[in-house]
Amino acid sequence: MAITAHRHGDDLSKPALVLVHGLGSAATIWKSLLAQLSQHFTVYAVDLPGHGVAPLSPDEKYDPVSLAQGIVDEMDRAHGVKQMHVAGNSLGGWIALEMGAVAPDRIQSITALAPAGLWNEVPERRLPPSIDARILAKISRHFMPLAYRLPPLKALGYKKITHLWRELSYESCRDSVVAMAHSRGYTPIWNGARGRKFESEIPAQINTSIVFGDYDLMLPEDVAQEKSVAPAHSNWVVVENCAHVIMWNYPELTVDFIRRTAQLSR
Repeated sequence: MAITAHRHGDDLSKPALVLVHGLGSAATIWKSLLAQLSQHFTVYAVDLPGHGVAPLSPDEKYDPVSLAQGIVDEMDRAHGVKQMHVAGNSLGGWIALEMGAVAPDRIQSITALAPAGLWNEVPERRLPPSIDARILAKISRHFMPLAYRLPPLKALGYKKITHLWRELSYESCRDSVVAMAHSRGYTPIWNGARGRKFESEIPAQINTSIVFGDYDLMLPEDVAQEKSVAPAHSNWVVVENCAHVIMWNYPELTVDFIRRTAQLSR
């Protein structure tokens, strides 16, 4: 499977941490965390097929289980990594959970940040809920500095993602717009997830944290936070005044969640 893992940190004696982005995003979404995470881990930020610099093959399966297996295989093939911690956001959080099920002997801990897949009702819609953001990204990438500085345009792009849109940095907005505009894998991966939910079993020995913001507008509580779907042993955390992309709102807290989840499994 066409997956690219970008390594950050040269001390390979540190435990491996794999970071998995969401639909229409890229490895760049983790940029604000890399310096801190690299103090504790050898970090591998993944580009999913058709996202970031990873190519897209029409002959692959792009459901979350297949993507989870593809990441595990790529980490072994390209980097020789057989044991790893994993963290993911949104669809990446769902994929992170599936990694614990497809490779329980290799996954040491899972931190699922606002994971998709824990639906109250399985989505069947043909177009993903963020399709308007993709259309807007394709347009606004050509005048990003102007769009960022005009509050109505910035709100149009980010108000559905976070109520704290005014606080987003230019770099975070630019990276997300570029990633979304160039995500050729956006529709194929959505089609792979559509009509499915997380139904796999994760062994209790894999320490698992599920973290949602109390102001998640993309995956709100009454739509996509069904605790009975999550692993029974998972630690469920709700962060106050936090939206869907916790890395944008609270990068240091996100690092702490990942680090503590990984430490507890050692």
